Amino acid sequence: MNLPGTGACLLMLAITCAAQEVVRKQVLAIPISDGAKLAADLYLPAGFSKEGQSKGLPTVLVCTPYDRTKENAVRLWRETMVRNGYAFVVQDMRGFYGSRDAGQGVARQGDGYDTVEWIAKQPWSNGKVGMMGYSHLGAVQYETAVTTPPHLACAIPAQAPGNYYTDSYFPPKFRKADMETLLRGELTSRTQQLIRRRVRSRETSQISRINVPMIHSAGWFDFYKEGAIEMFNAVQKDGGPGARGRQKLLIGPWGHGSEQEESPGMPLTIDGGVTFPGNARFDWEAGVWLPWFDHWLKGNPTEVMEVPAVLYYLMGATGEPGAPGNRWITSDTFPPEGKETILYAHADHTLTATPSEKDHATLSYTYDPRDPVPTVGRRHARIPVKGPRDQREVEDRSDVLLFTTGRLDSALVFAGQVRVRLWASSDRMDTDFTAKITDVYPDGRSMLVLDGIVKGRHRNTYLKEELLTPGEVNEFEIDLGFTAIAIAPGHQLRLALSSSNFDRFDINPNTAAPYGDHALTRRLLSERMSGYTPRGQAGSTEALPARNTIHFDRSRPTQVILPVIPLPPP
Repeated sequence: MNLPGTGACLLMLAITCAAQEVVRKQVLAIPISDGAKLAADLYLPAGFSKEGQSKGLPTVLVCTPYDRTKENAVRLWRETMVRNGYAFVVQDMRGFYGSRDAGQGVARQGDGYDTVEWIAKQPWSNGKVGMMGYSHLGAVQYETAVTTPPHLACAIPAQAPGNYYTDSYFPPKFRKADMETLLRGELTSRTQQLIRRRVRSRETSQISRINVPMIHSAGWFDFYKEGAIEMFNAVQKDGGPGARGRQKLLIGPWGHGSEQEESPGMPLTIDGGVTFPGNARFDWEAGVWLPWFDHWLKGNPTEVMEVPAVLYYLMGATGEPGAPGNRWITSDTFPPEGKETILYAHADHTLTATPSEKDHATLSYTYDPRDPVPTVGRRHARIPVKGPRDQREVEDRSDVLLFTTGRLDSALVFAGQVRVRLWASSDRMDTDFTAKITDVYPDGRSMLVLDGIVKGRHRNTYLKEELLTPGEVNEFEIDLGFTAIAIAPGHQLRLALSSSNFDRFDINPNTAAPYGDHALTRRLLSERMSGYTPRGQAGSTEALPARNTIHFDRSRPTQVILPVIPLPPP
């Protein structure tokens, strides 16, 4: 694509707003300090003139790798901003679409800085720039913020990690599984490289360089919710002086996408056949975007900083009128203050608040990587699970162990990080252990709440490998991540343990060979995903069954650790 020269643009009539008001569109070539030019579209209100608005307009910037000309979620954002007196810029990221000639794979760390500062100098700009967008469009906001552009005034990163490739700038662990979901064939062969990179960078957090207010937005069924929570807490506490104490966190009952931004007040149906009530969809324009941008970009009093820092949706049973939960909760922190509550798994498959009194109790199963427990609910291997889904179709397998409470007399409410601590052994030098928490409805549905995995060789740390000794009992902790849910009276809570959950998590071949791209993974994926064509040759081919044993005695109690809170008042 041949772009105009530096600072030049092509004036066009384009795109109508919802009210059919014609806006002014300019195609831009934004100059970057290395000599590249990045393609972007500028939208201005139809009535804007420099003479009539001498101070210029605040600008909202979106940077995308998904083609700036597509009419997807960007259209709603653009129409909202232009209709309310903002300039709106959507830019193709370096190496993509209109910016393809700038070079894909070329370092882009300074692109956000240069773009923000170029916008601030334009005659239509008031010198203040905000950013918005979800997923990759959110990650680039974090990438831009750590370069500290002087004219970046605020941002709304949604459903995004702090950083895709190392450790989200501030994580407690290496997020291998999330990345393999997105970049399966490309990434598994690079796992060791990424682990080494984490070792080098673990002491170099860049949180203190972020110096702008942000709303970190996430969904309970989004695979980046932990990243949003971690970034909120890190920047709120350790960001620069313009960021500390000026962060907000918003978490709702949705997955990865933007459907919750549409049709405010209508019930929200997500993958899994679950429909949350109409309050799950609020008015993002009036409730989030404009109050935030008006405050930080226009200087208008919106009281957005007077409300508690956290707004999260406490999920509850769906399809049961009057069930506890299914409403928004405010808090100054997340997770909110709660009480650590332990439920113990027993060899009779119960899950109770009473620890075992037995000196020896075990259950064993055989995990065969050639026949892994399939992930229930994924449409194909590159799309994360976006809803709870009924897990019954995989719960009767011989390699899945179930532990279930009795029917609850009162609501069990927990909000925060859920963990499973188990004691286990294997006849192999490496294997995985997986866990799921489900909400069992009175009709038998076992609806997924959280799931997670731990690799045997990394049971203590991802910074080095410590292979198992066959037959030796070890303690493992599985981080299931964060949630907020009220399990209704009459329901049950269930723990499911196994050693696979494929393709959400890659298989462990149980061989203790260096981890990487495996021939068996390729075959299994080709069976599940049409059009899957991995590149190059697989590094490993051998796969062995493992006999794994879980322990439940008084000195080795396998347990679920819940952050229980009181049911908040209406």
